[in-house]
Amino acid sequence: MRDTAICQMILRARFDGTDGIVASAADTMRCLWGAAALGLMKTPGRLSDGQLYLGFVKDMQAGAELHARMGMMGDGARRNGAVEIAPLSHCEQDPDVVVIYGTPGQMLRLTIGLNFERGGAICNPVTGQASVCASIARAHATGEPSLDIPCMGDRLYGLVGDEEMVFVLPYSMMGQLIRGLKGSKEMAPYPFRPFTRWSPIFPPTFLPTKEELER
Repeated sequence: MRDTAICQMILRARFDGTDGIVASAADTMRCLWGAAALGLMKTPGRLSDGQLYLGFVKDMQAGAELHARMGMMGDGARRNGAVEIAPLSHCEQDPDVVVIYGTPGQMLRLTIGLNFERGGAICNPVTGQASVCASIARAHATGEPSLDIPCMGDRLYGLVGDEEMVFVLPYSMMGQLIRGLKGSKEMAPYPFRPFTRWSPIFPPTFLPTKEELER
């Protein structure tokens, strides 16, 4: 693909089937955040020093602090020449990272499943910036999963809905996730069922009297 961004490539993978198997070289990226996050370029100083975050934050100091919490692969040096994104069902080889979009209820189910064997928690920074790209970088570089709120780019160019969140994990954890989903299905079935065994409360004047019931 040319003149693209990571979030647009993910959009293609989500909805275009085999046509959603897409790749892009570093020099065709149009989103500096995404290119730096995935190590397709060395993070430029105007991003790491906070300048490009102005407007999202009040000053460069706050921007630099925000950036430092994101964990981009390009912060040290350029690491990758290209990126390929595909529907999981059409991957010709094991991917590095898996990206899953879903509702908050589905994210809860995934979190329970992932933690079934190991316990623990998903502890990633939520910055509101380059959410899916930073999460991919984190999973690739540290082996840790992320649960995040899709950023503005994801919504503008990836057409992610207001009701969706994003779950990112290394492919090596997929077996753990699947086993956990199966192991916890009795305690946490999905869709989650409401509890119905309660007594409804009505205004006193709505209650039938004993005399009315006996007529």
